[in-house]
Amino acid sequence: MARWRRPGAGEMLKVFLLLSVVAFILGLVWQPAVPRNDVVSFPVVVFFVWRVSRGGRISRIILIVASGVSYVAAVLAVARSWDLLIVALAIIYAAQIALLVSPAVYGRTRPAPIQLRAEGWAQLVRRPPSWLLPWGLFLGVVLTLAYLGSMDVAAAPGCRPAAAEACSVLAQGYPLRWLTAPKGTPVIDKYALVKDCAQWTLACSSVLYLAWLQLRPRPSPVPAPADVVSIRSASGENRSARSLASSVEARDRTAERM
Repeated sequence: MARWRRPGAGEMLKVFLLLSVVAFILGLVWQPAVPRNDVVSFPVVVFFVWRVSRGGRISRIILIVASGVSYVAAVLAVARSWDLLIVALAIIYAAQIALLVSPAVYGRTRPAPIQLRAEGWAQLVRRPPSWLLPWGLFLGVVLTLAYLGSMDVAAAPGCRPAAAEACSVLAQGYPLRWLTAPKGTPVIDKYALVKDCAQWTLACSSVLYLAWLQLRPRPSPVPAPADVVSIRSASGENRSARSLASSVEARDRTAERM
């Protein structure tokens, strides 16, 4: 129970590998027809995780970058895919990043042991502030409207093949085209609009959360017991020196009075 409440770097790396297996399976279910190289890359991930368990700092950075790229790719595919599998992949990649940046894994890759407060699984992902979701939604809506500048020619709904050229209209929006104007009348695809807005809201919220993690004050590390003893010894020596100096000054003043 103590190891579950305060997991170490080994437990977190094991969970990272388990999530990698789940992500590989979900990727096969999500896009079974797309050629994948995960069969080759998964042993590489296992090697990097082993190196992190041995204190490899570069391997940890590589895994963080790879998980971050996978998370960004999953977030930017939300609007086009719009299913639970892509959302699950985004959550898995975010959890892998949280595991790699946890204090336990960070302390494992330092050249000298660092005494950090042990944090449980509940404190692994910092609770976001209350303002993050409203601001993420606001920025997502703004970004969705800003992408109205992305335009392309598309076929109007209900267009027959014989009149395909006459039915071509200008569609706006990205990644989905949700605004068209056939015959000069604006038509909004509400379903595509919601999917675009959901994707950009998730992306903006992720950026805000990352910025909040970087800018918020961080707790100071707990000094090791040897450091505490040395600090106490130094403070005791300073007090002794001050006491000796005070006694010498008092003796000098007494001698001057006599």
